[in-house]
Amino acid sequence: MNFGRCRRARMRGVVGSAVALTVAAVAGTANADEMWGVDAGGDGLYLWDSDTARVKYFIGPLHPDPARFTTPVSMAVSDRRVIYVQNNSPPGDAGLCTVDPRTGRATYIGPGLGVEGAISFGPGGRLYGFDALKRLCTVNLSTGAVTRVPGAPRLPIVYGMDYDPGTNRFYAITSPSSGATPDLLQIDPATGIIVSIRDTAVSIVGVPKGLSFNVDGDLVMTSSVAVAYVLDPATGQVMEVIRGARPEPQGVGLACRGDFNKSGNVNFLDFLSFQNAFDAGDLAADLDYDGVLTVFDFLEFQNVFAEGCR
Repeated sequence: MNFGRCRRARMRGVVGSAVALTVAAVAGTANADEMWGVDAGGDGLYLWDSDTARVKYFIGPLHPDPARFTTPVSMAVSDRRVIYVQNNSPPGDAGLCTVDPRTGRATYIGPGLGVEGAISFGPGGRLYGFDALKRLCTVNLSTGAVTRVPGAPRLPIVYGMDYDPGTNRFYAITSPSSGATPDLLQIDPATGIIVSIRDTAVSIVGVPKGLSFNVDGDLVMTSSVAVAYVLDPATGQVMEVIRGARPEPQGVGLACRGDFNKSGNVNFLDFLSFQNAFDAGDLAADLDYDGVLTVFDFLEFQNVFAEGCR
C-alpha cells in the first residue's frame, strides 16, 4: 500500500448533530489497529483488531450460500481500498475475487492459471502472487491469470506476504515444517529472488497463516494456533505475542476506513465525504455495522480517521 509512513495522526472532535461535523486536529485517543480478515472457518469478512487479536466487527459472509467461497486463504488491499481475496474451493469459486467491505460479499473474477498461497500488492500497484510451481507472478485484476516474473525461481511455501515501498521488498513468512521456527523472507519483486532470510526464533505448533504491516510499520503474523505475533521487519524477531486470537485469520490486510473517499490519502475531504454519505442516508456511513446511522457512526469515524494509515 503506497501511503508512505503515515503514523497515527491524533485527532479529536466529531462534535454536534448527525448532520454537522466539527474537527479539531488536537491530541486524542486512536482507535484499534484495524485489519480486514478472512478465514476458512467463518468464510466471511471481518474487522480484526491486531492489538488484541480479536474480531471487532463481523461484516458478513462471502456468500449467502455457506457452500460457496469456502476456503479464503489470502488477502490483499489495493491503494484504493479494494479488497482482493484468493479463494481455493469449491472449484467453481476457486480463484481471485473482490470482497465488498460494506457487506462482505465476494465477486468472482476468475481462476486464470490459479494463484497458490499469498497475494500482495507491490510496485506500480500491481497484484503479485505465486503460480503452481511457487514462482512469483503478477496477477491480472480482470481475469485472475498470472504471469511469471522473468527468471523467478521456485520458492518455499509462502503463507503470508506484504509489500514495503520503503525497501521495495516483499516481506513473506514461511516455515520449514509444523513446529519449526518460521522464517521472514525479503523477496525482490523484480526477480522473485529471496534477498534476505531472518529466523523469527519462535516455535509455533502448526503453521503461519497471514502477514501484514500494521499502522506502525511492524509486521503482524497470524498462525493456526490462535496466537498472533508482532515482528520487527528489520530483524524478524518477535516483539509481542498475542494469545487467544479469535478467529485465526488466514488472510489479513490493513484496513484504512479513515480514507472514506478512497483517494489513497486521509485528509479533511474524507470528513466531508463521510458527512455527505451520512446526510444522504447511505449505509456506507454505518461504520459500526448495526444497520442504522447514529451519532456512534460519527464517533467511529473520528477514531478511524485518527488512526491514519501506513
